[in-house]
Amino acid sequence: MKVSKSASREAAMRKAITRLNKCLRSATRKQVLLMLSGGSSLELAAGIDMRHIGKHITIAALDERYSRDPAVNNFSQITETEFCKKAERKGVDYIDTRINRRISLYGLAGKFERGLKSWKKKHPAGRVIITQGIGEDGHTAGILPYPENPKRFAQLFERPSRWAVGYNATKGKNKYLRRVTVTFPFLWEQVDCAVVYATGSKKRKALRRVFAEKGNLAKTPARVIRQMKNVFLFTDIS
Repeated sequence: MKVSKSASREAAMRKAITRLNKCLRSATRKQVLLMLSGGSSLELAAGIDMRHIGKHITIAALDERYSRDPAVNNFSQITETEFCKKAERKGVDYIDTRINRRISLYGLAGKFERGLKSWKKKHPAGRVIITQGIGEDGHTAGILPYPENPKRFAQLFERPSRWAVGYNATKGKNKYLRRVTVTFPFLWEQVDCAVVYATGSKKRKALRRVFAEKGNLAKTPARVIRQMKNVFLFTDIS
């Protein structure tokens, strides 16, 4: 993991965008699955160099909030960005996780996982590039902490054959409780380049737990970035 600490949020964002473009440029001759996180990390999409975008790109959300509300659903928000509108004109493909028909939370999780595995089967030499955030509670993607129940945490997020999972989070853990997310095995084994963007003083405690020598994933899921390959973390927190 390579960490870049900047004096301001704007500087951290510029550096994160530069790295994201480098990751995309290095994969221009390969099929690419570009997975975008919601929240503040979605702002990085505005800086993507469109010269790196074309028919070789498939766009997906890294995790999904199970909601028909386009202001809540992550993929709906991605499609409304200027980046995505330009990318569509360039012929990109999608793994669509919008809820535009009667599909259950677990049905959506199965659809998402099939989409990921189908892409990988079709493009075994393809590259997976992601943007990734860190929440104030230490979560990343849609993987919320469960320090009170590590067994449930492991069953949900650490099963070796599972690339995506849907679940109802315990009330009070987050504003959005119905979640679909990639799992740790996917992050460990399938991601080729991760651009992690975490800024703001409210995330200081979470980052300290990420950087600490001792800790566990059930309490701080974002510690997974310590175990992933080619991770680049950008922050304004010293």
